[in-house]
Amino acid sequence: MDLRFVCRTLFLLVAPSFGMGQSPPVDPQAAQREVQSGVLALQQGQYPEAAQHFRQAEKLAGTASAEINAGIAIAELQLGHFDIVRERESRVLQTVSGDHRRAEAHNIIGMSWLRESAQTTMSAGMLQSAEDSFRRALQFDPWFDSAYFNLGETLLRENRDAEAAQAFRKFIEAAAKDPAQNTGFPLKSQGPAPEYRVTDSEGRVFSSEAMLGRFVLLDFWATWCSPCLRALPVMRELAHYFPPTQLTVISLDEETSDDAVWRRFIAEHKMDWAQVRDKGSETYFRFPLSAAPDLSLPRYVFLDRGNAVLHVYSGTDRLGLVVGQIVKTVDQAKTDLP
Repeated sequence: MDLRFVCRTLFLLVAPSFGMGQSPPVDPQAAQREVQSGVLALQQGQYPEAAQHFRQAEKLAGTASAEINAGIAIAELQLGHFDIVRERESRVLQTVSGDHRRAEAHNIIGMSWLRESAQTTMSAGMLQSAEDSFRRALQFDPWFDSAYFNLGETLLRENRDAEAAQAFRKFIEAAAKDPAQNTGFPLKSQGPAPEYRVTDSEGRVFSSEAMLGRFVLLDFWATWCSPCLRALPVMRELAHYFPPTQLTVISLDEETSDDAVWRRFIAEHKMDWAQVRDKGSETYFRFPLSAAPDLSLPRYVFLDRGNAVLHVYSGTDRLGLVVGQIVKTVDQAKTDLP
């Protein structure tokens, strides 16, 4: 999962403030303009420029607010300067009081430990520090979905699969309760979906006709798609979150041409829900999700109980948004039953 979800913390933080004992601002308006430029650079993936803008804001303000410190930390996390991340977020913790803002700081500290651990063979201590940080974040905000996801990744790295599965399930539950997922909700029908008929690895046939009466999530993925692979543990939990008569998750592989290689991959990764080889990307292009022959992954197509498209999610959408809206939609439909 990338840092797009982290950037929103900057919009939750207030504009720089200057208390007793701090240097008076040199140019507070110019400082705030630099902060805004830093946020924009983060959103555009321009991390060196973002760090520069936030540091210039610090000079112009005469001090570093929580907003500035968090901005520098987020940029430096992407640049791999992990000690700076932890030092800056420690400053954030000294200046903020809200529970969620403190949870955000601990979450970013945990991410720095988790990423640094991937760069060394002596990672046990770093993974423990990451786990501790994510658990601290959840103490401050027990419904912080991103912290649950990061905790799940950490536990997987520690070969604690059962605990990781619990963390990913909590991620789904938390995402469904996150008010930030309410944008565009409730979902509205975008029109009838194309007819489809696919056969999974167990020989079971799934078709638009057979799926009438239940919600369906078509998960288009490939092994070369990094966000797809990171989402696998969540897809596994989501596939079993509801009875299949309420929600059926169908994952369609858009890459593997060798049947044995595909079967070996899904077995090794415990992909124990409906798995389909979308030969020639036939189903993908039938919807259509991008212009042939180009593939844009991941793509998540959410269908209602009448085989209408409710929403098409892309790799630029936060995974918490995807699963949160899906779970809320299915739950709402259950309460609507007579």
